Amino acid sequence: MLRKLNQFDKRKMRVRRSLERSADRPRLSVFRSSKHIYAQVIDDA
Repeated sequence: MLRKLNQFDKRKMRVRRSLERSADRPRLSVFRSSKHIYAQVIDDA
């Protein structure tokens, strides 16, 4: 289980590094629960 979380964290950091924060493009935030997936678009402008 610890190894799986480690792989998830590595992937998360890799994706975050590749994404550039820019004011002209909104962010997509995704939350996964055991039953549902929630997504929200966040406009920082």
